Amino acid sequence: MAGALHRGVCLASISAMLVLAGCEDEKKGGMKVGAVDHEGCDLSSEALPGSEWVIKKINPDKSEEPDASARLKFVKEDGQLKAKYNVQSVADMYTYRCEQTKDDKLTCREKPRVKDFCQALEAGGGKCDTASLKKFLPDATDKELEEGIKKGMENVNKYKDKPEWKAFQAQNNNLANKLRGILYIKVDSKRCQLRITDNYMTVYNNKKVEDSNPVGTNAFVKNELGDLLWDHCENRNDLLPLSKGTFPDDPANVAPEPRQEVNKDVHFWYLAGDAITPAEGCTYGYDLWLDGKSLAKGQKPTEADDGKGGKRLEWHHMHKFDAPSPTAAGNVVTAVINTNCAGKEPVKKVACAAVLVK
Repeated sequence: MAGALHRGVCLASISAMLVLAGCEDEKKGGMKVGAVDHEGCDLSSEALPGSEWVIKKINPDKSEEPDASARLKFVKEDGQLKAKYNVQSVADMYTYRCEQTKDDKLTCREKPRVKDFCQALEAGGGKCDTASLKKFLPDATDKELEEGIKKGMENVNKYKDKPEWKAFQAQNNNLANKLRGILYIKVDSKRCQLRITDNYMTVYNNKKVEDSNPVGTNAFVKNELGDLLWDHCENRNDLLPLSKGTFPDDPANVAPEPRQEVNKDVHFWYLAGDAITPAEGCTYGYDLWLDGKSLAKGQKPTEADDGKGGKRLEWHHMHKFDAPSPTAAGNVVTAVINTNCAGKEPVKKVACAAVLVK
């Protein structure tokens, strides 16, 4: 809808500002590493699925505290250990496939984006084919390679030998082109924590280059901060911070108000076009999160008259910020929308909105 584009531009402009392991084996310190048991701390590679970890923040006064801004959760999917990790992003959540390299070490990699690697190889003067890609992505499946090569070469052929080719090369053959996230995880057998190195991989002039993400190498401790958000924000247009608590006259074209003030009511409205009109036989609910922490659970939209003889759903939540945003990154409110309709699979959607509170 036209309003979505308008909103997207507004949110994109604010997003430019609102950027929507370890120790020597001296003692095992109570760890359970591999098949070896030690008293005190029950941690092993077998026990990782379901566990949650947050970065250990070091304050200017050298004190330490757990911080949910960077968080990781291990899950078991299709028999494989995976990690959900947000790279300290306010709205993104990435999935990594993990393998154990030693009793106390794991390497976790994002699912290979074969199309992007294909484009990087061609832009750097190389060849996008199965043999070349296998050198960079040995864990990619035959299906992933086949589909990625097809999509990548479609883009390459669209620009190659045309005036736009130089721009395509500059975009795809550069050191800042982060093609794949990689985590190196080591069990700190002395402190009952994980030591995580957050890297990324790219291809430059047909050579593999690996460098550190801004998070770098840090200790992560088990999450004791309560419920945390593990969903990726897929929609950054339809959850809007507004100053008014009444349903907008023109929900398709209302602009967000991302700049807000302390102790003033901020009204968050979910205005996706397909979520306003209730469907027969469906139930709706949503949970809200603020900066990755639980804000309100078990919420339900209000059903109201739409003024045209029908009904509409009003997804609305008011929040008052009692302090300014801690950094220029601002604050992010996320809504996890759940729809259940008779005879259909449940549908989950995730939308988020950035605000800068002064």
